[in-house]
Amino acid sequence: MATAETTPERSASARLTALVVIAGMVAAWAVYAIFFRSGARPSTAAIDGLPWAPNGHQRAPDFRIRTLEGREITLSDFRGKVLIMDFWATWCPPCREEIPLLIELKNAHGDRGLEILGLTIEDPEQDVQQVQQFVRELGVNYTIGFAPEGMFEAFVGPGEHPIPQTFLFDRKGRLREHLVGYNPLTDARRLRRTIMRLLQE
Repeated sequence: MATAETTPERSASARLTALVVIAGMVAAWAVYAIFFRSGARPSTAAIDGLPWAPNGHQRAPDFRIRTLEGREITLSDFRGKVLIMDFWATWCPPCREEIPLLIELKNAHGDRGLEILGLTIEDPEQDVQQVQQFVRELGVNYTIGFAPEGMFEAFVGPGEHPIPQTFLFDRKGRLREHLVGYNPLTDARRLRRTIMRLLQE
């Protein structure tokens, strides 16, 4: 039976190759973890697999939400409107990148029945001033509220999840699209296309 001859040089080369492969895998995992925790990852669209909308076109669970101005609202208050609901935070880079697009969409289509609800996952007691300053600086023109306890998990499931998480609902309150993260190369076009379709329905 023929066997491959093993020499010290070959053994050293094999060990070096294995170390390089392992180092590459560790580095790739570290980059993935950093991007995942910050929310800075490519956007994906997915409805199947959400804990409350396994087949899509389902109405979202209703929560009582406190706005930045102190009003109480619910998602059902937006019935009859096309709604973009966006989970975000002031410390999230891709969230900050997405917000100008949401401002633009509200300016362009607000008079046609588009509403936008930005729900920060920050602390409603400790972070109010920080969120208020952020909203003023960016000139946010849509409703900002604090996601009540358990709401984010109810929408995306338990465990760690990236932000932003953007949900699009039709006038009947049914989920029509769900974006995870924000990719400026593709998501602006996707959001505009979906909004135009829903406004025409």
